[in-house]
Amino acid sequence: MSDPVAIAALLRPLLGRRLLAVTEARHWYDERPVTGPTGLLHFWLHFEGVPAIMAHGCGDLLKLTEEEPYSSYDMQENGRTVVGPVQPTDLLNEVVGQCLVDVGLAQGYSTIPAVGGILLRFERNELLVATLADEWICQPGLIPAELRQYLSLIGWLSSPAPAAEGQ
Repeated sequence: MSDPVAIAALLRPLLGRRLLAVTEARHWYDERPVTGPTGLLHFWLHFEGVPAIMAHGCGDLLKLTEEEPYSSYDMQENGRTVVGPVQPTDLLNEVVGQCLVDVGLAQGYSTIPAVGGILLRFERNELLVATLADEWICQPGLIPAELRQYLSLIGWLSSPAPAAEGQ
């Protein structure tokens, strides 16, 4: 689902919960992982006391669902998909162990109201996770100026009023 109301309902119960782990599905080629966002296919956020949340990028839409990780699989001459703990150097690994303080929803580059990304505000880090043209964006901080033509902040889950455009 990528509808802002449904995504908010899915993520609101995570506020105040500790992120226990992140699982990723990553493309491997020639027995080596394709590093960075380019090799990332899907990821799962494992918060204490709730089912895993799967993130799936589809064009300019970020789809989030309650779903457990699938198994690794072989893609023959195209390599394989390995499902396991997030890479130690990945930004998603930096927030493991922290409590989620707030989530911002970002409107994607589409004509319908849909979530294109989320801003995860943890105790010590803020992280933007979005998908644009089937490519993952995963970077620290809020929406940078160069991406504001594609992503705009809809609002924060902890605040009833829409956030200001400047974030």
